[in-house]
Amino acid sequence: MNGILNWILWLPIIGMIGVILTPKTKESLIRFVTLLTTSITLVLSIVLYLNFDTSTADMQFVVKIPWIEQFHINYFLGIDGITMLMTFLNALLFFICTLSSWTIHKNVKAYFALLLMLQSTVFGVFFSLDFFLFYVYWEVMLLPMFFLIGIWGGENREYAAIKFFLYTFFGSIFMLVGIIALYYATGKGVDSFNILAHQGGKFTELTVNVFGKTFSFEHLFFWFMFLGFAIKVPVFPFHTWLPHAHVQAPTAVSVILAGVLLKMGTYGFLRIAFPIFPMAAVQSSTIIAVLGLISVIYGAFCAMAQDDVKKLVAYSSVSHMGFVMLGLAAMTTQGMNGAVLQMFNHGTSTAMMFLLIGILYERSHHRWIVKPDGSKGYGGLSTKLPKYTTVFIIGMFASLGLPGLSGFISEALIFLGIYQRFTTITVIAVVGLLIGAAYLLWMFKRMFFGEVNPETEEYDDMNAREVFYMLPLCIAVIVFGIYPSPLLNVMKASVGQLVDLLAKF
Repeated sequence: MNGILNWILWLPIIGMIGVILTPKTKESLIRFVTLLTTSITLVLSIVLYLNFDTSTADMQFVVKIPWIEQFHINYFLGIDGITMLMTFLNALLFFICTLSSWTIHKNVKAYFALLLMLQSTVFGVFFSLDFFLFYVYWEVMLLPMFFLIGIWGGENREYAAIKFFLYTFFGSIFMLVGIIALYYATGKGVDSFNILAHQGGKFTELTVNVFGKTFSFEHLFFWFMFLGFAIKVPVFPFHTWLPHAHVQAPTAVSVILAGVLLKMGTYGFLRIAFPIFPMAAVQSSTIIAVLGLISVIYGAFCAMAQDDVKKLVAYSSVSHMGFVMLGLAAMTTQGMNGAVLQMFNHGTSTAMMFLLIGILYERSHHRWIVKPDGSKGYGGLSTKLPKYTTVFIIGMFASLGLPGLSGFISEALIFLGIYQRFTTITVIAVVGLLIGAAYLLWMFKRMFFGEVNPETEEYDDMNAREVFYMLPLCIAVIVFGIYPSPLLNVMKASVGQLVDLLAKF
C-alpha cells in the first residue's frame, strides 16, 4: 500500500498523456479515457480510506525520495485524517465533473487534458510534506485553472481568469518569502523544507530584522502565510476575485473551484500556518474570528442581492467558508472538527448547487432569476421539472443547514466550539444562518413557484446521465447529515493533535 499515493497523484497525469495522444477527432474516446482515469482514482481513494488507520495522528502511506539533494529537497508525500477527507472529496468531484462535462464540444481534447492536470496538482498540494514540492504544486495548479476559465468561460472569461491568477499569485509570493525564511531559520539543514519538522512552535523566541526594525519571526511570517492562504479561502476582504471566477467559469470548473480549491486555503492553515506558528495563531485568533464573521455576514447579504443565480451561490461560498474560519479561530476540539467537516460538507452541497445551475443553463442559456431588463428569468420550474426540483431541494436545504442534512452538523459543531471563546461573535454569526435561509428560500420561491415562464415549457427534465452524477452527492449530504461518524472518526486524531499543540500557547 506504500505506493498508493503515487498512483493517485500520477494517474491523472497518465490519463492526461493518454488524452493528448488520442486524435482530437475522437471526442468520445477522449471523454472515456478521462472518465476511466477519474473512476480509477476514485476507487483508489476509497481503498485508501478503507486502509486508513484512524487511531493515529501520524502521517500514513509515506513516500520519501531524495529530489534535489544539494538543498535537501525531497519528493515527500503522506496523509493524515484531514488530508484523507480532502483526497476523497477531490476524487469524487473530479469523477462527477467529468460526467457533467460530457456536453463540452469546444476544444474537447485540451479541456479534458487540463482537467486531469488540475486534479493531479490538487492532489499534490494535499499530499506534499516538503515545502518546495508543496509550493510547486500550489503554483502549477494556477495554469490549468487559468486556461479552463479563460478559454471555456463566459463573456468576461479573460478578465475573470486574469483576476483569479493575479490574486492567487500575489498571495503565493508572500508564502514563498515565508518558506525561504523558514529555510534559513532552520540553518539550511536536512529538514529545512520538511513541513513536519517545523511544527511545534520552534520559532517563538526568534526575531528578524526588516527595514531596520526588529520583528517577531513567528508573528511576521504567520501573517505572510495567512495572506497566502486567506486569499485562496477567500476571506474578506480578499474575496473579490471569487464571484467573477465562478460566474465566468464553466460548470465543472465552478464545482472544482468551490468544492476543492477553496479548501486548499483552509488546509494550509491546518497543515502549515497553525502548527508551525502556534503562538502567533493563538494570539491572532480574535482577528481570524472577526474576519470569519465579516465573511459570513457580508457574503450572505451579497448573495441576497443577486439576480444571477450562479453569482448568488458564489457569494454563499464566501459566507460558508466564513464559518470554516470561525471554527479554526475557536481552536477547540468541537470547533476544529466542525471546520474540517464543513470543508467536506460545503464541497458536496455547493457542488450540487453549481451542477444544478449548469444543468439549467444548458437548457435556458441564461442564469437570471430576474433579467436585467426586469422581466422574469425563471419561474414555475417545479411544474415542468419534477426530478430537477427534488434534487435542487436536497442541495438547497443541505446548503441552508437543515437538521438531518450534512450542513447542519458541521455548523452546529462550529458554534459549539466557538461559543465559549467568542460568545458575541457566535450570536452575530447565527444571524448569518438566518440570512442564508432567507436568500436560498427566496431564490427557490422565485425560480420554482409562481407563474410559469413560457420558456420553461421547452425545458427537459434531468436525463439519466445527470441523475447518475447527482446521485452520489445526494447520498453524501443525506448520509453524512444523519451519520457523520465515518468522517469524524477519520479526522479526530489529527485534529486532536493540532488542538493539543495550540492549547500549549
